[in-house]
Amino acid sequence: MARVAVDIGVEDQNRSALTDGTACPICRDTGPRDVLLDLDVVWLTASRSAPLPGYVCVVAKRHVVEPFHLEASEGHVFWDMLMNVARGVEACTGAAKMNYEIHGNTVPHVHVHLFPRYPGDPFEGRPIDTAAAQPFVRTDEDLTRLRLAISAAVG
Repeated sequence: MARVAVDIGVEDQNRSALTDGTACPICRDTGPRDVLLDLDVVWLTASRSAPLPGYVCVVAKRHVVEPFHLEASEGHVFWDMLMNVARGVEACTGAAKMNYEIHGNTVPHVHVHLFPRYPGDPFEGRPIDTAAAQPFVRTDEDLTRLRLAISAAVG
């Protein structure tokens, strides 16, 4: 997914256009790249290159900057879907732990990164640093297994 550098301390025209959705790369492209599953209120993305095996990103379909900007019913579905996706990733990968990251400083459109953690992973004992990560390259079969496991968990 394209990254747009934004200084969150500066209220300028670009920041306003990103936050209101008019310049949001997800909205502009009518959705994120590398969509693995198109679900109720979210897209699930998983590119071939990932910081850890099983990494996925859950992206809200409606443009909001913060999760609390989602309508109550939409928010419940968003978080329930996120938990079901995490269950599917765990079932597929056997992850020992799941890390959830939600920032929005670069792309202010609600999305949550799911990082399955494993004993001996490159970030063991420390936070994940995607800039320093040697990417894992996933095959079509890897992505199909992930899609099927998550689909089964989502129901």
